[in-house]
Amino acid sequence: MKPLKIPLVRLSQTALLIGLVQGCMLMPGSGPSGEKILKQAGKDTGSPSYQLIPVNDQVIHSISAHTAKAPYLAASGRNSDHLFGSRGLERFGPVDPQTIAIGDVVNVAIYEKDSSLFGPSLASGALAVSPMTPLPPQTVDQTGEISVPFVGRVRALERRTGDVEKDIKEALKLKTSDPQVVVTVAERKGGNLISIAGDVRSPSQVPVSLVGTRLIDSIAAAGGSTSAPYDTMVCVTRGNTTRSDTLQDIYNRPSKNISLKPGDTVVLRKRELTFLTFGSTGRVGSNPITIEDLSLSEAVATSGGPSDMQANPATIFVYRQEPVAVLRALGKTNFAGDGLTTPVIYQLDLQDPKGFFYANKFAVRDRDLIYYAPAGSNKVMKFMGLVNTFLAPAISGASAVSSVKILSE
Repeated sequence: MKPLKIPLVRLSQTALLIGLVQGCMLMPGSGPSGEKILKQAGKDTGSPSYQLIPVNDQVIHSISAHTAKAPYLAASGRNSDHLFGSRGLERFGPVDPQTIAIGDVVNVAIYEKDSSLFGPSLASGALAVSPMTPLPPQTVDQTGEISVPFVGRVRALERRTGDVEKDIKEALKLKTSDPQVVVTVAERKGGNLISIAGDVRSPSQVPVSLVGTRLIDSIAAAGGSTSAPYDTMVCVTRGNTTRSDTLQDIYNRPSKNISLKPGDTVVLRKRELTFLTFGSTGRVGSNPITIEDLSLSEAVATSGGPSDMQANPATIFVYRQEPVAVLRALGKTNFAGDGLTTPVIYQLDLQDPKGFFYANKFAVRDRDLIYYAPAGSNKVMKFMGLVNTFLAPAISGASAVSSVKILSE
């Protein structure tokens, strides 16, 4: 019996294959497996490092109820816009009627009955009319006063026109019969300006009109925002208080389109909203949130989603810090974290037909981390790719040798 002759190339291929098979289980993955995440999730006892919560209708309802009370959370469980000041522009309250400022031009008109202190006397038998005498327009000087004949200096600064009218009338009662006084602001040249800065097309100072200027009016006067409304924070500073809201919120809720006061400062800033994707996906990295109220299904679609060949569609995870109140509403106890928020991993199962409906209703937050856990066959697929990488040159070499041998015969 002749000894079996095995070509050297085939021996090399076999040895290499055996070595790769032995090392298959040692190949690194793209992250923890779904099984490992499920196994290490916190229980009702012990010291959990995180809570694992499958996404369902109850979970979505609990999150939505809490978000309605605190709609500006980020993945950290905190206000996503702490750099912009407290939310709630409507908390500034109504604006008082405008008062007179230094530099304003004021008109005073006086009506007299049966006397002519300011105008010509009525001839005997003249019609019983009440003549009106307009005084020359006056600019409120640095003392904050105006001058009225037969009255003297009258304080106007930071007072309403009606208050100035009362003072003038009281001073004229003993000098003319039943005087009537009308004070108007003809032109605002004093401290009636508000400043518009930040991400607007034409940063400038905008005057507050006599009838009032609302927030959207002032932004329009500065050329409008350079960013999309949902992506723009509008901050208003009045005195020592700063409050903010998104421009989209201001458009949607008239109560946030507040009336401005002279001296207010309005700053618009573009905020960068992103979510992160890791694991068995072809597009690991940071992804911008490009629409308001981005859903998990939209986030998965826009970020490329899980890899068909590597990911397990039953183990799509969303990492975030969640307020403890949300988990208590779900009956959870024994929280890790700082007492206010706790680490949570939400699990979405897209092998369940209802999972797509849940994904449509689950809102993604700023800085959420979406992780696509690898499937059990992930390492096998990597192994096969590695085998092809190593064996392809050898197979090509063997084919070349065979071709030469055939030609030489």
